[in-house]
Amino acid sequence: MPGRGFLQVAKDVIVGPTEFHWRAAAVHAYYAVCLECRDALLGWGCTLPSGVNVHAWARLKLVYAKVADLKLLGDYMDRLVISRNKASYDMHSHLFVDRILAQTRIQEAEDALKLLDQIQADTSRRQAAIAALPP
Repeated sequence: MPGRGFLQVAKDVIVGPTEFHWRAAAVHAYYAVCLECRDALLGWGCTLPSGVNVHAWARLKLVYAKVADLKLLGDYMDRLVISRNKASYDMHSHLFVDRILAQTRIQEAEDALKLLDQIQADTSRRQAAIAALPP
């Protein structure tokens, strides 16, 4: 099951009338990108060490890569995970008083998935990305 299915869930719940809906939208936007990036990294030959946090592993692999495409994906993940953490754990955060932040994160998730698809579809771009991954 592709992780990007969570992006549709984010779009479905953001139209809800409460802060809980908007928080859920930010959470699901993050998971769409995290799971797709994890699957891409595994498909490119990376191995997830036993006991390692998949969220940090995927994000840091991208952030510390030596190619702009992957760094940009890592930047998207950084912003998305910060919002996800606020949405899930910080009930005193005032970031979700309306749906604006969640809408921004959904757009960033769409942009990240589009970039990932472009990398996957272009053999030379994908090979460059794989070669640029840190060990």
